[in-house]
Amino acid sequence: MLKLFVLDVEEFAGLIRCARANAACRVKDTSRGYTVIESDGPLTFRRRDIGVSPAVWYGAFTGGLRGRIAAFGRDEVRIEPFDPVET
Repeated sequence: MLKLFVLDVEEFAGLIRCARANAACRVKDTSRGYTVIESDGPLTFRRRDIGVSPAVWYGAFTGGLRGRIAAFGRDEVRIEPFDPVET
């Protein structure tokens, strides 16, 4: 399962709004100043859909995640579940 932790500030509200509109996402508000976006599969977010400037875009994913960033560009990010296997 993928988990994306988004700092609960006005600048990142568009990311949370987009996640709420995505049927593949489960969005949980926490009392710790973060919103958690969960998904069983990969997620793609587009900067223009979120409605943020490039500076805010690059900071939107700094709250942490359980998964891996497969692609991160100026206008789109793809995040995939990642479960490392211990050997």
